[in-house]
Amino acid sequence: MRKQLISLILALMLVLTFAGCGSGKDNIPEFEDFEDTYTDSLPENAEDGLTLHAFNWTYREIADNLENICNAGFKNVLTMPVQQPKSGGAQWWAFYQPLSFSIGNDSALGNKQDLIDLCAEAEKYGICILADIVVNHMATTDDEGKEADGTPTVSPLVAEYEPKIYLNRNEDVDGTGLTFHHNKNAGGTGAETQVYQYGNLPDLNTANPYVQERVLSLLKECIDAGVDGFRFDAAKHVETESDPDYPSDFWDNTLEKARVYYKEKTGKDLYAYGEILGSPSGRSLSLYTDHMLVTDDGFTSQFKSVFSVKDPSKILNAVLKGGDPAKLIAWVESHDEYVTSNTHFTDIRVAKYWSVIAAKKGLGGLFHARPSDELTVGQVASYAFEREEVAVSNRFHNRFVGAESYESAADTCYVCEKVKEGDQGALILNVGDIDAEAEVKVPVPHLENGNYYDALTGKKIVVSDGVARVCFDTSGICVMTRSKDVHPQLQISQRDCTFAGDLEVILGAKNCDEAYYSFGSEAERHEIGEETAVSLREHVKDGKAVLNVYLRKGVNVFEQSFTYSMVELIEGRFNVVNIPEKYFTDYDLYIWSWNPGHWSKNYEIKDGVMLVDTKGMEGFLIGVFEKGYEIKDVNNWDTGVIKQSTDFRGDILKEGFFDLTGF
Repeated sequence: MRKQLISLILALMLVLTFAGCGSGKDNIPEFEDFEDTYTDSLPENAEDGLTLHAFNWTYREIADNLENICNAGFKNVLTMPVQQPKSGGAQWWAFYQPLSFSIGNDSALGNKQDLIDLCAEAEKYGICILADIVVNHMATTDDEGKEADGTPTVSPLVAEYEPKIYLNRNEDVDGTGLTFHHNKNAGGTGAETQVYQYGNLPDLNTANPYVQERVLSLLKECIDAGVDGFRFDAAKHVETESDPDYPSDFWDNTLEKARVYYKEKTGKDLYAYGEILGSPSGRSLSLYTDHMLVTDDGFTSQFKSVFSVKDPSKILNAVLKGGDPAKLIAWVESHDEYVTSNTHFTDIRVAKYWSVIAAKKGLGGLFHARPSDELTVGQVASYAFEREEVAVSNRFHNRFVGAESYESAADTCYVCEKVKEGDQGALILNVGDIDAEAEVKVPVPHLENGNYYDALTGKKIVVSDGVARVCFDTSGICVMTRSKDVHPQLQISQRDCTFAGDLEVILGAKNCDEAYYSFGSEAERHEIGEETAVSLREHVKDGKAVLNVYLRKGVNVFEQSFTYSMVELIEGRFNVVNIPEKYFTDYDLYIWSWNPGHWSKNYEIKDGVMLVDTKGMEGFLIGVFEKGYEIKDVNNWDTGVIKQSTDFRGDILKEGFFDLTGF
């Protein structure tokens, strides 16, 4: 009641603005007896941290970015599903059609050793690796394949990895028990756990002891590899022990036993959350929160209009699913939402919404690393997770884990104050029009009088008599703490890519005392300004140009090397470069052209490069088949394909080449 009364009073207070930002700020002394000894660090426990969803990234790409992920304040990194994916995982959706309950060794993500190496490297940074796990369903043949009873057909490829599960898919052949649901007309409470309604995917009988055994084996295998937690895909479609109509002991025999195993092995608590979109139909959310955290897909959607209506009370009044933030994971957007939406928020708008998630006490957060427009697997397409507007919110979250939290709204500002012994601060999000020259008075009644500093700009913020005098930058985000240090910021147009001809990289430095770049082992250093163009071709040695960047602001240093690989193209045809040699020696490669759909071997291999004449094609992909395989109907898709590449369409075709390293 006291918190509600304070919020009501603050909402009635007027936020005043004054010309001359920063005027009169030197009249307030620094905090008495205050020594700023705080240094940015990640929380000790995964559950206290925020998570980066490395969507479509390989294990090696995650490992290569761990330092920046740590610097950006993310405690956890979520991988794509780690099981053997359909078609090798050439498309993102194939990872959600698993063929196995073991870590995939022929996956676009990498192999088991790559995952082990990633987990070991992540541990050095205090980062936890979370594995996405699909337990509700397995791969199907296609969108239309049905068994005699109308349930989806299980892909025959499952037999290679899980022979017992495949053998017993339609009837109990060897006493293992029926391994897939055939309750097509299930009714009553929990019917959604019997037949998966999306994508013609065969629904596993998760009550089957052998299925449970295989799932537990996978979880233990992941833990042995160094994984610290799990996301369970489609969790609400798997029954619990308390379901009234279709109960089972699945979670007790899988997740709970994995918790014990992890605890015995590491001495720590296993992190786990389940994907619950909407709410379990006719069932309580507590059926799942007794076992794991769950997703809240509706939290941010309640205030995404806040910048058009300029009313921060929409944030304040947004309701969390189930009410307890400590049991929830929220996001600005999920991977499903991103790939199905025709419109997307700008990176800075995402950062603004994210700041609310990061500030809210107890709430877990999942930040989606966006894929390329072509949804290419094995490509880090967006580095928005590194933006300082995101990082300051993450560091604020980490700094005040467990602190008392006070939310309020006044005029156009949402405020989340944090108070703990020896430390105080606030996140303020201005949802109105920003005037960088204006000083805004924002009520912060729980903060002591004194000088604070904006972690984004370094500007001093005076707090006097419960009011902070803030100068917002154009983002509208202000993270105020007692620490003076800000972090240097790098803008870079392209990084770690393959190029042909020449490539000009644009560098920009912000909030720096020093900023320079160099190449490889060269001693010569060059200053980086607000926009510095760097040509790479003349610095290529042995096919690569290594660009070193050094930025410093006070004690905070950003230092990183970027590697660019140069290829010489064979003109006149599309070049697919760096195809692993095994595909030429051990398999047959066909290309499937789009519009018209047609299989062919109309390509040439020259010096390890596949040359394809794309005239008249909308695009194409490479299909991998067993050695000697013959496609009988070249005008229709052939389900004998073992693995397929990404689609080469649109901007990829315009580039004239594609690097298939890691395929």
